[in-house]
Amino acid sequence: MSLVQTLVLRTEFEELTQDFNMPEGSHIDSIEWFLENGHRSNSLRNGFVKAKEIAKNIKEYYNECKTQNTTSW
Repeated sequence: MSLVQTLVLRTEFEELTQDFNMPEGSHIDSIEWFLENGHRSNSLRNGFVKAKEIAKNIKEYYNECKTQNTTSW
């Protein structure tokens, strides 16, 4: 996945979760919180499954970039 694709997914994630009960935004801390806790008060909301899928993709991209940066030294 490219950076541009990730940014598009972040925008889609923000749109899907704008009315969800969660920290605002799509920074990595919010993504991680959503993956760990988002099901508690949002699992019955429209778009939850899609938002979770997007969050997983963003987290995977983040982890890949983090791994590449630590191994390039």
